Amino acid sequence: MLSRIAFLCGVLLVFVSGSAFAFPPIDLTAGQTDVSGVDGTIWSSVITQPTGTGVYQPFLRLQNHPTEEGFNTDFNSPFPLDDKSPLNFTHSVQWNTLATINRGGIDYYSFQLDANEPQGSNKSLISLDQLKIYTASDNAIATKSALESQGTLLYNLDGISDQTVFIDTALKPGSGTDDVTVYIPKSYFATASGTDYMYFYNQFGLSDDINTGLVSGGGFEEWRASQSSSPSQVPEPTTMLLLGGGLLGMAGIRVRRKK
Repeated sequence: MLSRIAFLCGVLLVFVSGSAFAFPPIDLTAGQTDVSGVDGTIWSSVITQPTGTGVYQPFLRLQNHPTEEGFNTDFNSPFPLDDKSPLNFTHSVQWNTLATINRGGIDYYSFQLDANEPQGSNKSLISLDQLKIYTASDNAIATKSALESQGTLLYNLDGISDQTVFIDTALKPGSGTDDVTVYIPKSYFATASGTDYMYFYNQFGLSDDINTGLVSGGGFEEWRASQSSSPSQVPEPTTMLLLGGGLLGMAGIRVRRKK
């Protein structure tokens, strides 16, 4: 009897550990703050930085339906992938312009997302499925394949575990308002030269379900970075469990295979 129980427990542990590779999501749909990723990142949907017209200065704007992907670059003839708008919305960023944010004795770079999805029902939901940050000496890389061959990958959202971020844009509706901020440990970027360029590749809308949405509804998304010449201090975060109850939870979510 004991051996049977031990066997069943072993099977359960294998199942749970296998599922844990891709789940739980980093769920921000209920307004969670200071949610820790498995890779040392911190995610929050409670934003305190000033936003709005004339204040929000993105380095990447992308737009498509039902999925979208893009990266910042000065190449615009045409813009690669699903990048949109003139160079004042999509452009290169040098490493030495990024601000150092210290939280609890750890240095981070901070990036903010303004997601502009349709409102009503599940239309305001969207998933962030891929986030890769490269460094390169060229400020005008034209294609994803060129970025992968010429750039050096420094951070990958899926590098340790298959992580996905769930976002509800109804919490902060309207353009010019941050929906998400992420703190990424600066140690990932220790080898980057200050005068080289940061390439911020991301993809949205790969997680879908007939009842839960999470695809891109056709609105545009914008990323910006905390940029300053001097470090700033913010309070030490209170880490939340990734298994916390959000609007979506985990039931019924089907995740497309990430490319």
